[in-house]
Amino acid sequence: MKYGILMGMILLSYFAVGQEMSVDLKKRNQAAEIANKAIVNIQQQNYEAAFPQLTRAISIDTTLRKPYLFLYTLATNREEYRDSALCLLQRAKKIFQQDDEICYYIGEIYKMKGDLNRAMMEYSMAIAYSKMNGADFYLVPHYYFNRATISLQKNRFSSAIIDYSYAIQLKPEYTAAYVNRGISLFQAGKPEDACTDWKTAMELGSGAATEYWERNCKEKE
Repeated sequence: MKYGILMGMILLSYFAVGQEMSVDLKKRNQAAEIANKAIVNIQQQNYEAAFPQLTRAISIDTTLRKPYLFLYTLATNREEYRDSALCLLQRAKKIFQQDDEICYYIGEIYKMKGDLNRAMMEYSMAIAYSKMNGADFYLVPHYYFNRATISLQKNRFSSAIIDYSYAIQLKPEYTAAYVNRGISLFQAGKPEDACTDWKTAMELGSGAATEYWERNCKEKE
């Protein structure tokens, strides 16, 4: 008798779990479908339609990562969505822990808003997490580049040089990193090294590097 009751409880429990999983799957599919419609609208630059679709997808399934990521695209193109996108991405940061891409997007939005200190903190977190998650992700060089650029703006030339160097190590043809590292080196009192970077960037096709090189290096050659 006890055995029968126990088996009945196990089956009931299993049925309840299975039912719960099917509901979750249904919500996941519904959220994904709405998110995909939002992505199409973003591609067509129909941002007014895309934003409520992304937020709707998130409200249905808060653990679906894709719609959070496309909030960054909206924030990039439309200033009025930046605060809302930032709030939702901060929520995503708690759900998807140690997610370097999400930290990077938060940093980007803070940079758009002019809050460079918070942007740098987020870039630093993105860099730290990328060391755990793998530095082969295509955005990782930009984590270093963007943190370096804030350091350059703050006249922290040594820090900028280190980060630009990491960006170049990860992406050897990163033209903008060569240009900006050249600026940092020049400001740090290393004009010869700066000219070497600008010449490399020139060879990679950078017009900006050509201007720097002609202004600061041409007569010394």
